[in-house]
Amino acid sequence: MEGWRSRLEGLDEEQVKLIEGGGLSQRFSRLPLHLSHPAFIGALYALLISLAISGPIGNAYGFGTGGGGWDPWPWLRDVGFRGLTMMLALALIAHMSLLINKVVLRPPISPPRTLLFSMPFIGFAILLLNWSSFESPVPELAGWFILVVPGPIYVHLSWAPRWRMLTMLEDGRNPFGAEEVKPATHEDEVELEEIVEALGTVDVLTD
Repeated sequence: MEGWRSRLEGLDEEQVKLIEGGGLSQRFSRLPLHLSHPAFIGALYALLISLAISGPIGNAYGFGTGGGGWDPWPWLRDVGFRGLTMMLALALIAHMSLLINKVVLRPPISPPRTLLFSMPFIGFAILLLNWSSFESPVPELAGWFILVVPGPIYVHLSWAPRWRMLTMLEDGRNPFGAEEVKPATHEDEVELEEIVEALGTVDVLTD
């Protein structure tokens, strides 16, 4: 992780902002690059969805089978199947987004945060209505779509392009197509200090 961070000094301010991204991307970028692979981020989003819907799914099962108490196995089987299926699907979609970005070389785009962050809650509410005794005017499939789609959108627009650029920096390549980016060294800092001191000496002699 320190490898690509040490090379940020070779870029200008706008390029650094583009690479670091917003708050969510900055949290992911603190992880080692092999752990923040877009496929893992997609699977993580699916895992969070699975944890969120585990309770409502249990309620849909009535938390039991008949009057003999609650049998957790049908509930765990359903939650586990849905969770693993979503994790695999979103991981594959995220990996496809990375492969596409390696071809088109598109820079990261900041998605509309208000819309993207509110969609999971809207989708979750639609699912709760469909799984409750109330009649929902919105079909369950629409709720699933609204709940799941923000993760792939974020990965495709923002994180997959950003992760590609981070790996290029890690390898010493410039993701903006210029010359090789080298990490700042102690010798560079010493030379910069010598230049500043020399300029100060010239100013004193001039005065």
